[in-house]
Amino acid sequence: MAIDDEIRAVLRARNDRIELLADTPLGSRGLGLDSIAIVEVLLECEERLGIVIASDLLDGESLTVGRLIGRARAAAGST
Repeated sequence: MAIDDEIRAVLRARNDRIELLADTPLGSRGLGLDSIAIVEVLLECEERLGIVIASDLLDGESLTVGRLIGRARAAAGST
């Protein structure tokens, strides 16, 4: 399964009622995940994809589906 598909599957398991667009936030203004749930999503993505996603992804601007996929792709390219 492709990186995008894996990440979208993880996110759909958390909330299957929202369309997963690139700019959909993972937090309260999108999927409705709290900070612990977001960390759990990151860990599950890392485990499923066999990569390490830099924790600075949680700093700064809102984490979106597109940012998560972009970082996962970058991490997969560096392994």
